[in-house]
Amino acid sequence: MIFPQLIDFLISLCGWRGAYLVLALLVALTILPVAAVLFRDRPEKFGLTTDAGLLPVVKKIQDEPSFTRREALRTGAFWLLTAVDFLTNAIGTALLLNHFSIMQTVGIARYEAIQVLALYAVVQVAVTLSTGALLDYYEPRRLVPLAMLMLGTASALPAFGSGIAVSWLYALSLGGAYGAQQAIGAAGYAQYFGRDHLGAIRGASFIFGISGAALGPLPFAVSVDWTGSYAAVLIGCCVLCVACGAVRSPLGDRQRPRDNCSSV
Repeated sequence: MIFPQLIDFLISLCGWRGAYLVLALLVALTILPVAAVLFRDRPEKFGLTTDAGLLPVVKKIQDEPSFTRREALRTGAFWLLTAVDFLTNAIGTALLLNHFSIMQTVGIARYEAIQVLALYAVVQVAVTLSTGALLDYYEPRRLVPLAMLMLGTASALPAFGSGIAVSWLYALSLGGAYGAQQAIGAAGYAQYFGRDHLGAIRGASFIFGISGAALGPLPFAVSVDWTGSYAAVLIGCCVLCVACGAVRSPLGDRQRPRDNCSSV
């Protein structure tokens, strides 16, 4: 909510290079010390239990799975979660990098476009919390269609509509997609594969997520160069999101993934 306006002010004050340097200094003075001082590993090492000792929502407690990275890579659950990460990072990064030009195509001025980013941030926080609550009752894979529906909607809106109402709906959809994906990814890998090798498994998934962020903006640039608009690539992104959201995994509810997540 705060940083879009702050960065816009810094760019007007000292240019984009100066703004980057100020942000780098801000990270060095805040986030790095906080991470160094407050980060903790598994709660069991400090005499604590997971979820702060709260009673589990489900009545039947099952053993935590323990997948290695190689075993996880052979499962459909891993590739479903990774596909969600890839698409969200690819499409989301492209939409944010081209935010002002996309908003311009739907008739939104720069100042209003900054306000859209603020709304996007509010929605992301709210949906992250609400999706986290839903994950206490539903498997992560069952919430994948929700995240993909919102991301597909965010892609389709600028292609087919214009005006302030479209921009607000766009912010709601994109913020919701990011919020849902963050909660699904945070819970999904641990729930399906356990924590013993979670670092290695998440490291493998990050390769695809980062690749999505790197590759996602390229089709947007090609679409503008070849057609003069974002419409073609936005429609394509919407189709990909619908396809990913329609995938069904044969995992049994709350069963051990080692026996049940071999395919999607």
